[in-house]
Amino acid sequence: MRASATRWSFVAALAALFVFAFGLLAAPRAHADAKSKADIEQKIKAALENYDLLEYEEARKLLNQALTVAKRAKMDNEPITARVHLSLGIVYFAGLGDAESAKLSFLNAVEIDPNIQIEKAYATPEMSKLLEDARAENPGGDGGGGGGGEPSGPTGPEPMVVDCATVTGMQHTILESATGGADLRVEAALGADVQAAKVSIMYRPRGASEFQEAPMTLGGSCVYGGTIPASALSGDLIHYYVAAYNAAGKVIASKGSAGSPNIIEVSAATGGGGGGSFGVDDEDPLAGGHKADGNRGNKGNGDDDTNGGDIGGKVGRVSKKTLFLAIAGGSGAGYVTGETEQQANDVKCCFAPQLLHVMPELGYYLSPTTTVSVAVRLGFPIGANIPGHSPVAPGGLIRVRHSLSKTGSGLMVVGGIGGGVLRDTIKLDGAQAGMDTDVVALGPLLVNLGAGYNASLGGGVNLFAELNSIAGIPVSGKLGNSILNFGVQFDFNLGLVLGF
Repeated sequence: MRASATRWSFVAALAALFVFAFGLLAAPRAHADAKSKADIEQKIKAALENYDLLEYEEARKLLNQALTVAKRAKMDNEPITARVHLSLGIVYFAGLGDAESAKLSFLNAVEIDPNIQIEKAYATPEMSKLLEDARAENPGGDGGGGGGGEPSGPTGPEPMVVDCATVTGMQHTILESATGGADLRVEAALGADVQAAKVSIMYRPRGASEFQEAPMTLGGSCVYGGTIPASALSGDLIHYYVAAYNAAGKVIASKGSAGSPNIIEVSAATGGGGGGSFGVDDEDPLAGGHKADGNRGNKGNGDDDTNGGDIGGKVGRVSKKTLFLAIAGGSGAGYVTGETEQQANDVKCCFAPQLLHVMPELGYYLSPTTTVSVAVRLGFPIGANIPGHSPVAPGGLIRVRHSLSKTGSGLMVVGGIGGGVLRDTIKLDGAQAGMDTDVVALGPLLVNLGAGYNASLGGGVNLFAELNSIAGIPVSGKLGNSILNFGVQFDFNLGLVLGF
């Protein structure tokens, strides 16, 4: 009995030692997971706060930093990462007006959590429909979207072996690590349900602002293969995604996206790549590379409505528009007072027409919803027939527009101030035919208030209509030989805006 008791005591002690050792080993990992999760939660919260303040670029940057944290912590398939993708989709759709990138983010979210839903505070019917469309296109997580697949070993995947008869959508093993200084083979299988005109690897080394393309060729009945060149693996990380395009150049299946790329950690790198340590860098996977001082790149090679899905020069990150050029024209009339410009007759009536004006404008986006611009207004007093009258009414305004919608489209308000002359035509009583229409000049201080509607036509082009009131205030009674009066001009403008 003594021997048996001693043996069981030894076994119990050994088991206790095993449990203790396992706890010591597991504790750091559990602590790391909890720390990463808390970091991601904080970034989601901060991003949505920035979204509420209309700071959409900052919100996007924070959410992509959260994705980087999730990648490092190997939490790609955790529900919290699905929330990051969902929040990124909200920012793209309602904040940046980029439905294509929003849908790719929603695809990423439902691939991780098929039942994920948008919070009521942020849901709109259009956004909810886009999420449901993504859910319908991604049952079980086989087609489109980022993520999915098992991570490969540090030297890349083994040659892909699949039963093509069972493949649906795109199958690809996400690469997490690679050896620098050598070409990296990337493979993906496409099911018969994906009718692709082209399959490509899109990759972006650290320090680069644009994705580069490596073509993939069909090597088997359904397996496509391509290579990321060694020159792109000289830094400590690289972003990539695999995409299949239809004949129109749109993404029809992908693993990853320009807005949410896969991240490969490169070991034994041979130099270059922009510096920095993978362990301490919170690089924004969307915004491109950054300089050694940590400043983010802010210029890609695509339009606002592209997401890496167009063939031929439009594959890359979403680029924020910073400048715009507008041209508008219209007609109007003014409430006028004082004296006519040529004959110095008293104005006895109140409204006088100006049948045509044009207004080119150059502006800057302070935010997706607010712009500041310089506009030149050229009015033409058509119908005036007094000899020597001025044929044009030049003016200049500094204008501010603000959209009432977070997308920058829809209703907007306008305000501005400037200087110049407004000229309207007016009939003279008792004058002979052919010399009976003079001009009333308003100004030279111009104050503009108005409202309008802005609609996107795609490709950075918008159509807008405005109703403006411009008060001409005679802070100086004359400008040269022109008599200036008080009045208010009412203009209707229709025009186009090109953002770049």
